[in-house]
Amino acid sequence: MAVTSTPPPAGAVDSAGAAGTVRPLTPADGPPPTRRRHPGLHSFFAHIHGYRWRAAAVLLVFVLSNALLAVVPAVVGRFVTALTGTSVDHSTAFGWAAVLIGASVGHDLLYRGGELLWVRLILPHGYEYEDLVFTKVINQPYPYFVGTFTGKISSYVTTLGREYRQFLDAVYWQYCEEIVRVPVLVAIMFTVNLPTGCVFAGGLLLMIFLGRAMVAQVAARERTSADTSSDLEGHVIDVIANFVAVKSFGRERAEHHGVRTRRRGVARAAASSYRWNLVYFASMSLVVRYVLWPATVLFNLHLYLDGELTLGQFATFLAALMAFSDYIWATVWIVSQMNLQFARVEEAYRYLFGDRDIVRERREDHEDPAGRAGREDKEDLEDLEDLEDLGDHKHREDHDEPQRPAAPVAMYTRVLRLDNLSFAYPDDPDRPVLRGITLDIARNEKIGVVGQSGSGKSTLLKLLLGYYPLPTGTLLLDGSPIDDRQLARLISYVPQDVTLFHRSIRENIIYGNAATASPDEVMAAARRAHAHEFIVATREGYETLVGERGIRLSTGQRQRIALARAFLNPAPILVLDEATSALDSESERLVQDALEDLWATRTVIAIAHRLSTLLTMDRIVVLDGGRIAEQGTHDELLAAGGLYNHLWCRQSGGLIGSLSPTEPVRQNRQTTHK
Repeated sequence: MAVTSTPPPAGAVDSAGAAGTVRPLTPADGPPPTRRRHPGLHSFFAHIHGYRWRAAAVLLVFVLSNALLAVVPAVVGRFVTALTGTSVDHSTAFGWAAVLIGASVGHDLLYRGGELLWVRLILPHGYEYEDLVFTKVINQPYPYFVGTFTGKISSYVTTLGREYRQFLDAVYWQYCEEIVRVPVLVAIMFTVNLPTGCVFAGGLLLMIFLGRAMVAQVAARERTSADTSSDLEGHVIDVIANFVAVKSFGRERAEHHGVRTRRRGVARAAASSYRWNLVYFASMSLVVRYVLWPATVLFNLHLYLDGELTLGQFATFLAALMAFSDYIWATVWIVSQMNLQFARVEEAYRYLFGDRDIVRERREDHEDPAGRAGREDKEDLEDLEDLEDLGDHKHREDHDEPQRPAAPVAMYTRVLRLDNLSFAYPDDPDRPVLRGITLDIARNEKIGVVGQSGSGKSTLLKLLLGYYPLPTGTLLLDGSPIDDRQLARLISYVPQDVTLFHRSIRENIIYGNAATASPDEVMAAARRAHAHEFIVATREGYETLVGERGIRLSTGQRQRIALARAFLNPAPILVLDEATSALDSESERLVQDALEDLWATRTVIAIAHRLSTLLTMDRIVVLDGGRIAEQGTHDELLAAGGLYNHLWCRQSGGLIGSLSPTEPVRQNRQTTHK
């Protein structure tokens, strides 16, 4: 549909702060959702709800397994009673022995069966959640990534996936044990005698009361600790990613000081968290070691010596007391770890998504098969079904798998029209960067875009590439309205600053194009970009890994890889952001010749910082203050004596600078290009 949207309604910006907008609200969405106290944990349970019957069935197996183990103290007491009577009944004794053995074996069989079911039915969903998080993040608009640490984003994506899997692990292997066994043991204490049961129940209630008071303090400090740790991690990633600048300016000592300062903050937050954890553990120890144990042991020993308890009942009490102590300490430890885990989850989730409900949004997209997000999520879920059979699953890197073709868009045969486009950045909505841009670009026309710094060239480029949604204006392709995503699919882009994936040269060339391109096609594209020669000179040739962001290649080599990628891409529109600026003069001449061959069958939009690169353009568009100041051929614009004429006179082969506010435009109609 046409991009004729109006500015977003109030509340459309997510409350995630630096994380930016996750899923921009439209009027149809209504007001933003009520702020949740624990949106990360809520998303965990919302995701589990999607496979609740499987989760409940597996949980039931673990409940039965733990219940069998929890009743062992009662069985031990009955067994001891059967052995210590005045006349031992062999059948009764063997019967209780069989029950004891059966409880142990039954627990083990159910537990091992639960393990197999958990791996088969539950574990795949842990990876599905991480895939959901990554899909939501990677589909965010351009501003989302501009306003955040990319290293911090990647860290939090993996954090949420890891914590979700650990949460599933803890629910079945830890929480289930304590939730089932502790109440059963308290019930067994009541079977010994009522006072003992009351003492145990009272001690448990006291621990819960103290725990609630302590947990709030511990959780607050765990959140602070998680936040400071995340800040340190993001800073370290930022420093390492910019190590060239650090080395170039000799800033190693300064960066070390910055990291050390942040690390001290992490240490202080961690120490505060540990101190409150120690208080928490000490409080629990006070209840168990100094109240519960002495009171119940002395009381039941007194009852036994007075003949009010049998040896079997006393044995039941001791076995239950030992088991209860183990389980209660495990519970205390689990609660402590839960605080730490949930603090990490909430910090990561709020940074990435604010209060958005990504599970609900995925479900809504999935229910709308006509929507792009719905189709992609449906395909992703179908892919994830393979994970359920982990025994047959074979790991494959994502970039080794064939890429799905993009959804078809209208054919570009006549003209692309930008109709009355205006744009202001979300963080400064009152200062438009583009104002009423209207431009017709004919099929196979070569358009150059020039202007002073801040005139709107880069912003126009970002809108063409779909980095930002258009707040006002319409895109028309051969007279039919299209949206910015459809336009982006028609474009092959060669940026000025090229970054590559840490993958092979071949994978970087075919990225975003036909993943099934033959080796001959890849080499042909590399030859046209004059990259084949340096590629075959490497040890691994086209399978050479280029390093993170392509750091193993020179700037010119990375630029030629990007050009080879464009040669391989059949998109009808070629967008160049001074694509040859990083090449030496000889390579630039060769690549310019190849580009002219490529231009014969494509529409070209070239953002230029050097006017000499635009001499062969059919038309040059001059931007000034976000508006089209003038347009025409090179000779026409020189003859007009306007802004382009002035820029040409100033440049002398260099880059376009910024005019002084008081400097008049020089009229020079005698200047000609050489």
